[in-house]
Amino acid sequence: MRVVHVINQFPPNITAGLGRYVEEITPHLARDLEMAVFTLNDGRLPVHERRDGVTVYRPLGRLLGAISRRRRLNRTRRAEFVLLAVNVVVSNWRYFLRLRRLAPGQRPDLVAVHDSTNFLAALLCHYVLRLPVVFHVHTTEYGVAPQRSITDPVGVFAALERWLGRIARRVVVATPEVREQLAAAGWDRDTIDVVCLGGTFERRLAGVDRAALRSGAAALRARLGIADGDPVLLFVGRVERQKGIYQLLEAMEKIAVALPRLRLVIVGEGDEAGVARIVADAGLEGRVLTSGGFVDVAALLEYYELADLCVFPSLFEPFGLVATEAMALARPTILGDGFSRIFLGDPADPAVRYARSADPGSIADAVIDLMADPVARRALADSGERFVRERLSWAGAAKETIAVYRSALARK
Repeated sequence: MRVVHVINQFPPNITAGLGRYVEEITPHLARDLEMAVFTLNDGRLPVHERRDGVTVYRPLGRLLGAISRRRRLNRTRRAEFVLLAVNVVVSNWRYFLRLRRLAPGQRPDLVAVHDSTNFLAALLCHYVLRLPVVFHVHTTEYGVAPQRSITDPVGVFAALERWLGRIARRVVVATPEVREQLAAAGWDRDTIDVVCLGGTFERRLAGVDRAALRSGAAALRARLGIADGDPVLLFVGRVERQKGIYQLLEAMEKIAVALPRLRLVIVGEGDEAGVARIVADAGLEGRVLTSGGFVDVAALLEYYELADLCVFPSLFEPFGLVATEAMALARPTILGDGFSRIFLGDPADPAVRYARSADPGSIADAVIDLMADPVARRALADSGERFVRERLSWAGAAKETIAVYRSALARK
């Protein structure tokens, strides 16, 4: 089966969970598929490449390429988000032109389009090239829009998603909650398949040197200026409204009173200026530390090793690979109720603890309770690590994904 994936991130261009997803699942998909990836170019990558059995095409425009080569665009800033959006649309047009140049017998059997940002490629492949399309929904406008400061008042983006849902032979989502959300918005439930993702660091953790990891975490603690014995609360993710970062910062005012030695470490890029302003206004200087932007996997592992407790209070999360990252490394984890309930595992032996994302008091209470109870933290860490190891698998996710593709091709 020949499949083209249209996706905005592909190694080494990884800036969010979507990049982690494609990095982990692609080796498994490539074992059974003749696979090509059409993706964005950050201005420094080859246009054509053969990588780990996958043909990669990254079109490069002169203007956007020149901008990207100078610095990586930050999607949480409005002007830079517009540039990124333009880059996606222009790249989609070039994907279509490349496919159109192929003889009919050389075209893919199926085009897998990831997220509605790649709407142009999906529509052109369906209506012009008459190619079967599978739509992977990694995030939804219904969930994201309420978390933005400026939403889409006339529902253009949500309507666009519904359009893609109608033309796609199958729609792939990561949790039952997203399927229910789409069905409630009028999507055909019978075309929606749930394929849970794997554990983020599945391959990397197989040979990780834990002694070296602990040593790196100790050096990181020193660089951050955190005293020995001071507990660390860790947040990883884009610094934006959807991730619940502002509720977490508000919760820190209560947490700081109960746990004066605790330090919140924020890893990610986005509204760093907003965080600094809130920290200063709340008198939390020295209690809230930041990574200064996106970090690579090696550094991220050290941040997780540093943490006594992880908290991800997302208001909306279609899956949330940060949860599997923390759990895989046996870090006790608090999730916002924007996450799927699949992470709970066995209610009698929960793998995570949930808090109400929109309620800073609920977040603070969960943090204070767990930090005061090392036995509960250890139990949560053990259950979370076991959950990821036993329940989540990238090989299984790839097998289910390929089954969806076969089903799509069987459907007339």
